[in-house]
Amino acid sequence: MMVKHFESRDAFYRFLKEKVGIFFREAYDRAFEGVFHVIYLKEAKPETLFPLAKQACLHAFYGEGGFVLCGSEAKIRDFCSLLVKEDKALALEILQKLQNYRKRSFKIQYNQKILPLGIKTAIMGVLNITPDSFSDGGLYLKPSEAVKRAVQMAEEGADIIDIGGESTRPGSQRIEAQEELERVLPVLKEIRKELPKVWISIDTYKAGVAEACLQEGADMINDISGGTFDLNMYNVVAKYNCPYVITHIKGRPETWKEMPIVYEDVMEEIILWFEERLKALEESGYKSQAILDPGIGFGKLPEHNVEILKRFDELRLFGLPLLVGVSRKSFIGLVIEGLLKKKTEPKERLYGSLGALALAVIKGAHIVRVHDVKETREFLALLDTVRTYGEF
Repeated sequence: MMVKHFESRDAFYRFLKEKVGIFFREAYDRAFEGVFHVIYLKEAKPETLFPLAKQACLHAFYGEGGFVLCGSEAKIRDFCSLLVKEDKALALEILQKLQNYRKRSFKIQYNQKILPLGIKTAIMGVLNITPDSFSDGGLYLKPSEAVKRAVQMAEEGADIIDIGGESTRPGSQRIEAQEELERVLPVLKEIRKELPKVWISIDTYKAGVAEACLQEGADMINDISGGTFDLNMYNVVAKYNCPYVITHIKGRPETWKEMPIVYEDVMEEIILWFEERLKALEESGYKSQAILDPGIGFGKLPEHNVEILKRFDELRLFGLPLLVGVSRKSFIGLVIEGLLKKKTEPKERLYGSLGALALAVIKGAHIVRVHDVKETREFLALLDTVRTYGEF
């Protein structure tokens, strides 16, 4: 006897074919029966949905907080085929979310480069050209040292080099665009010459900095504000149609230490925020590849960061590539100190960082943003092998 749980329709499809001997077409049609979902609707009409759920053999629950459907994907599809007559928009939205949730692989293209995502987790190496970043501030202020570090990370296995010219650690102060460009541009130009095939990302929330860097050969913009700090950012990324990382943020770095950080449901708030930002991005005319980052530590308490990692798979409903950045962050140090009674400096948090990113990768992260490229690459080699074994 075996007890099995399937999170993937494809995995259940293969099981039906190989172990049960169901023929190809029937196995394909019935594969949705092995995938179990819970659909939560905040605004719903129970008088309409309850009878349809009963007819489709779904469990349904309703209270002041919303409406919940529980069942296999096959039954949810049956429910939507009934619902389409009553509320076509809602039925199509549920079906689209289910389709998005199943999507596991992506392909990013820009500047005659292609970055496949899904089978192998992509590594984004951190390169801070700042005097005050929390972990490596002041180490790479000289362009020659920064370029040397970029080459080293590429040799260690970084797929993307993420260049940042302004610290966004809690309590940091903002700098002018010109100062940021004076730090970043010389490094960007040299790295582009040295590493023509490596993806270069620019970590900035300023539209002017983003455009200047894209003109000099950058491939991607990594915006920690998701377009909320500079309202012209969406126009710039739409103009160049480059890959664009939208990071969730609450508050601003310079006020995080003083502001109260409160969430009723951290993941629900992040999802609603992403929905708003993606709609605004689409309205700007953007037609390239958006990448979502839930913003670990960006206006979150340690417990919020842990909950995001535990529920990371909920972000898959957008059907977009997902990025996670946990490397050396303070919540890792707090967990280690709380459980092991050991204080750590950022550079001493490698193992904690790997532990934090592991669950996010298992639950759907396609890109990890890290300081320790070599060690992360070795860690992911095993994690990716086990995670994708027999599935591709």
